[in-house]
Amino acid sequence: MFLPYDHDDFDVFMRIRTREDFYCGTLLGGCGKQLTAKRYTDKKCHFAHRPPVHCRRTRTDEASADHLYIGQALGRWLVQEGQRDTDITYPDLGTGPGGAVEARFGAGRRLIRVQLSYLPAPAWKAARAQLSGTHTNVQWAYGPHSGRGHGKAQTTGHAIRFTCRTEGENRVVYVGTQGTDGTIEWTTLDTCRLTDEGIRTPYPTGTDAFPGIAATAVFPLTPGSVAFTVTDEGTSPDGPTRLLYQAHVQPTGSVVVRARVSLPRSVAPPLGHRLHVLDGTPRLHLLTAPAEGAWLIRADGFTSLPAPTDPRWPGLRPTATPRPVPTSRSEPRAFTVGMTRVGGEYGHLTPQEYSKLSKTQRRRYWQKVKQRSLAEQNAQAASGKPSARSSKAFPWAGPGITKHEVVKAVRDALVSAARRQVCVGWHTLAEAAGVKPDDLSDLARTSILVAVDRSAGPEDVLLSSLVVSSGSTPVPYFDEILGRLGRPSGLRPIELRRVWRTEQARAFAAYAQPSDHGDA
Repeated sequence: MFLPYDHDDFDVFMRIRTREDFYCGTLLGGCGKQLTAKRYTDKKCHFAHRPPVHCRRTRTDEASADHLYIGQALGRWLVQEGQRDTDITYPDLGTGPGGAVEARFGAGRRLIRVQLSYLPAPAWKAARAQLSGTHTNVQWAYGPHSGRGHGKAQTTGHAIRFTCRTEGENRVVYVGTQGTDGTIEWTTLDTCRLTDEGIRTPYPTGTDAFPGIAATAVFPLTPGSVAFTVTDEGTSPDGPTRLLYQAHVQPTGSVVVRARVSLPRSVAPPLGHRLHVLDGTPRLHLLTAPAEGAWLIRADGFTSLPAPTDPRWPGLRPTATPRPVPTSRSEPRAFTVGMTRVGGEYGHLTPQEYSKLSKTQRRRYWQKVKQRSLAEQNAQAASGKPSARSSKAFPWAGPGITKHEVVKAVRDALVSAARRQVCVGWHTLAEAAGVKPDDLSDLARTSILVAVDRSAGPEDVLLSSLVVSSGSTPVPYFDEILGRLGRPSGLRPIELRRVWRTEQARAFAAYAQPSDHGDA
């Protein structure tokens, strides 16, 4: 079982379970003893052993059970492919369970082996010779830390890879085709087929062909001649670096057709209430598919027109322009101490500003902060309403912590999450920053994430898109973050969710770590 870290998700998880239901998995290298599910509000929820504790399990991170998720997914998939006599095992390669997953089927004569831990070339060759001698067909696949298939991609043109990603309360298994250039086209097992050679993905040679559909012809289109509007049907991956948008497309002088538009993940997503023109020389792929979806157009970008309609493309009508979301919060104002202007939110000084103050000015600064805090507390007590400017709103309003430190810690935690291809909640970020989640108001959280995204990063991705609320939904102030960063804001919920998902994909792609250790 995958225990949610957030306390709200923990409550949902426990509704159909009791605290007596959990044991330390022996297939995880654990002791098999009973565990207790611990709920926390100031740190991650987790399982804990009941004393006395004598467990030798060394890995407890979210990837430590990936071999079980892969084995479970392979078993279900083989049954869907018509194999009834499947057997899933997890051989110990010297470091405990999890080094490999083996799926036997076809009366035990066929084998798919997913190599998860790294094997030196001699050990790999010996294992391959042994398994080939006892099975009629062996397909070798590779996990994130197993190397580049020992040259398999170079010798056969491609290698099959496996990885897992956290999505909501689950670890989702992905399978991909690695080409000779090292790029991997990821998909899910339900899109793959079982052949005589084993697993066959929709990308048999590591190309960027549209999943499961062959292009019968490709034609270049005249630059500046194709306009489109996106629908509300969301996006789907088109390889690791591109996204597909369901759209209405109209070439100049032609009729409107339904098509899929493929754009790089690094491009900001097109909005439904705008009319867009494809940049460069778009390429039309005619596909062997039903007429409704037989058009695929790939382009390197697009330009949004200022007007919602254009006489060159009379058939395109974008959705209604969303109304801006009113905000009740005004921008925080700075105040002064002596002759020195104190910048930042509610009297906060940056480390650079604070270092320039004399001892007298620093003493007066903290006196001013204390006076304001007391005034706000008195006003709150008199009104009976919570104050958005209380010391709780911004934990750096008092001594001992700075906003710079909080922002840096949150950014580092989000970069780590992006590299691990997961989303996180504020309990994780607050723990990384050394503060309690209750000490961070929505105003403070917004300010922190805006500061994080204003920092230099690859391709200007939004790390704030990796922060999720309970139920794995966008944080309620994500639209405000977009507006403060100069991005389109005031979006409808469906458009906001599309932007959020797209920015997540861009962040994962930008921070994806090379998973290969080289050929052995």
